[in-house]
Parts: sequence; C-alpha cells; structure tokens
Amino acid sequence: MLGDGQSRLLRIPPGVAHGVKNLAAARGRIIYFVDVQFSSDPDQTEEGRLPWDFAGADIWDVTRG
Repeated sequence: MLGDGQSRLLRIPPGVAHGVKNLAAARGRIIYFVDVQFSSDPDQTEEGRLPWDFAGADIWDVTRG
C-alpha cells in the first residue's frame, strides 16, 4: 500500500499485472508514466490483458459516477 498523504514512486516491471484501488475517504491522484503509448488494438500491443475481475470481483467496490 502506498500513500497516506505522502507522494510515492512505484516502478511496475514489464509482465506484472497491476491495478489500483483508493482505500482513503479522500480522493487520490495517480500519475501514470509509460514507455510505449497505449493501444487498445491487440495487434498493436505486446501488453497482456486480464479482465477487471480476474482476481475476484469481491476485491473491488465498483461505483460509477
């Protein structure tokens, strides 16, 4: 876990699945740097895709708005 009002830098190595969930009552801010521009076209990316509920839907509190 990162944060608690402190800025942190985290490097996620290639091939590591990752996601984000804000556990605080206040809004959080994520600044995401990449080395290759994102493409949603599977033929244009070497990035693997997992469904959002891959680890279990119960770990996410999905709210829309």
